[in-house]
Amino acid sequence: MKNSFKIDEKKNIIFENLSSDITTEDYIRLKHEEFHHKKFNRNYNLISDFRKCENVLSPEDLQDMINIFKENKGKINRKKSALIFSDVNRFKKINLQNINSQEIKVFNSIEEALNWALK
Repeated sequence: MKNSFKIDEKKNIIFENLSSDITTEDYIRLKHEEFHHKKFNRNYNLISDFRKCENVLSPEDLQDMINIFKENKGKINRKKSALIFSDVNRFKKINLQNINSQEIKVFNSIEEALNWALK
């Protein structure tokens, strides 16, 4: 499966679906495509689904991907970013400091993340 994103203009949300073989470089490319997409809006909330890749990423790779959030904070103005993991405890070791003013939460399902992002 390929890494992908979908922009839902009605809900003002960007959905990212990450494949099991994603690398940090792949994620950077995905973010670049996302930022340059004609429907991209820097105010849209984000839902990133890490469930397919969470068990194959090292903690360092996962931290690198989260650092991309930090590095791109000037390009975004969203209020919420939802990260979906099957095992939320795996995410507790990640450093989320200095992520702008956006709120980031970890969820187990798309439904929970979407409900939160739409509030």
